[in-house]
Amino acid sequence: MSDTLFKIKQIASLIVFVAMLSLMGMITSNPMMILAYAGFFLVVIAIMFVMMRKRSRHLELVQSSSQLFNKIVGGVLIALALVTPSLIAFRTSVIKLPSNLSVGAALGIVGGVSIAFLALLFATIYMINVKGKETTNRIIGYVLFIIAAAIPGILMSRVDSTTSGIGSVYYVAMAVLILAFNGFNFLFHQE
Repeated sequence: MSDTLFKIKQIASLIVFVAMLSLMGMITSNPMMILAYAGFFLVVIAIMFVMMRKRSRHLELVQSSSQLFNKIVGGVLIALALVTPSLIAFRTSVIKLPSNLSVGAALGIVGGVSIAFLALLFATIYMINVKGKETTNRIIGYVLFIIAAAIPGILMSRVDSTTSGIGSVYYVAMAVLILAFNGFNFLFHQE
């Protein structure tokens, strides 16, 4: 009975996870994109599930990828994390930049904030996961994470203080966080 309840909880949490990620489709101002995002994330999760099942052996994952492949994938994910805010700021209507701001200045600001955000995230991961044996390092890591989490909202509130504007920038920050964290783990994989 408890095994069945556990599987029901897993399926329910997967449905909620996909539903929440599909809400990112709202930032495109096209309601059909919610379904497109849901379909995309379902396909990605299905591929991950199949890959995990093929590689698993008695509940142990088999390490079959090469170091070079991990470095390449990690580098691509970090590059995507750097480029994503600029792409969203200039290609969508999610982030409303001031009209009197030149493209070069906007690109510099978005790029600089992205680099600062990623640097804080990497410092957080390093302080908590690598140097986290000491309590002071973990506290420093969590403080860095709080600072990184505040940056998007503070900067967006100067331009667009509506809840949808600030919420949209946090969707972008969440995407950057996921890309950067996975890229970091691919680059600096620890056993």
